[in-house]
Amino acid sequence: MRRRGERAGFTVLEVAISMTIIALLIGSMFSITVETSTFLRDNDADSMLQLEAHRAIEKLTEILRKCGRVDAGGGITYPRVANAGKELNFRVLADLDGNGYAYNEGSGAVEWGPRVYTARADAAGNLGIYDGATRVYALGRFVSNLRFETVVENPTLNLKEVRVRFNAQRAAPSGYVATYPVDTSIHMRN
Repeated sequence: MRRRGERAGFTVLEVAISMTIIALLIGSMFSITVETSTFLRDNDADSMLQLEAHRAIEKLTEILRKCGRVDAGGGITYPRVANAGKELNFRVLADLDGNGYAYNEGSGAVEWGPRVYTARADAAGNLGIYDGATRVYALGRFVSNLRFETVVENPTLNLKEVRVRFNAQRAAPSGYVATYPVDTSIHMRN
């Protein structure tokens, strides 16, 4: 019961305790929000990295499926692994006799273009197709530890098979390095 003349309200101690509790709750909520935001950004970076790796391998597959095993004479056969497995040299179909098709109508032989293209990643991790030193087609980004194998390097592979391995690697916003490994085989035309 209140005595006559007393005012109703909170004491300074009660207000201070209430403010401390509210500050702790707000601080906790802020901390949870920051951690959740960091987790979501890192997760987005990881998902984007996986998508980039899948795009790169799909584009490379599309190109190599138009290629095949070609004996260029003099003991040179394409596709050919070079630079300690970091590059793949290959040739593509071409209409050499101008009949509108990539084969000779008289002999039925498949016609391969004279240009030798190279699949490789540059120092910045950009995977591409090169004609000499000129990049003619971009395949993907964030590529590291790229390795190619054919039946010459790995006798367990099929004659028309090219094995491709690489890591898609990128630093996430929080600083950890996200890595997505790719290990697949691509089957060529012939």
